[in-house]
Amino acid sequence: MTLTMKMAAGSFYIPRSDKAPLGEDAHFICGEEETIGVADGVGSWARKGIDPGEYSRQLVRNAELSIQKQKDQRNKIDPMEVLNEAYLNTKCQGSSTACILTLSCDTIHAANVGDSRFVVIRDGVIVYKSEIQQRGFNYPFQLGNGVELDDPSVAQEINATVRIGDVIVMATDGLFDNVRNHELEKLVHDGVGDLHKLETFSKMLAQKIAEYALQKSESKTVYTPYAEECSKAQIYRPGGKRDDITVIVAQILPR
Repeated sequence: MTLTMKMAAGSFYIPRSDKAPLGEDAHFICGEEETIGVADGVGSWARKGIDPGEYSRQLVRNAELSIQKQKDQRNKIDPMEVLNEAYLNTKCQGSSTACILTLSCDTIHAANVGDSRFVVIRDGVIVYKSEIQQRGFNYPFQLGNGVELDDPSVAQEINATVRIGDVIVMATDGLFDNVRNHELEKLVHDGVGDLHKLETFSKMLAQKIAEYALQKSESKTVYTPYAEECSKAQIYRPGGKRDDITVIVAQILPR
């Protein structure tokens, strides 16, 4: 007999202190629909006098509307359809990465554009990590309204089997540029000890992970994943990368 599953999610967001209070990231958790998503507005729009976070926030709002419509019409969520509809209805200037994930039975289905990503952690070990999309160093694929920007046709469609007890960590690059796989595994493994607090576990762990990433981002010496990518691009830049940090933690639980 196959056990039915549900996803219990919580989030934490730390905007960069030297930017507008809302920052450039946006995210959503649709609990009843068991669907989560993040978007990271591209900061270079600020040089043109455009709020980089407006596109990501509008994209997320439109994704939530699409999810609710799908739920009402057929009680099933298609992340690619959500991404496409949100993109078509987002009219403001700007651009953003996006990652949307839903749980259906024992499988997660996701659509991803750019360098936001997610991992599945089982018994303290990463068993799946989504790939990023980028055209070059620090140049991710990005949705937006413009001839040089992308549309959802470039999105990766991802399917992965999950088990009860798995923990999904979805985040913008503010996490993954600063925290290595083994560090994230340890944070989740240590946090699982609080599983008896089911209603708060996901949010508490998301906060713990985000605050750890913030600490790493402020270091001038630690060899972070971002510093490693800089080295590959023949750039000497030790330390972390200060950025908006959005983390969503989702537990896979028995229904």
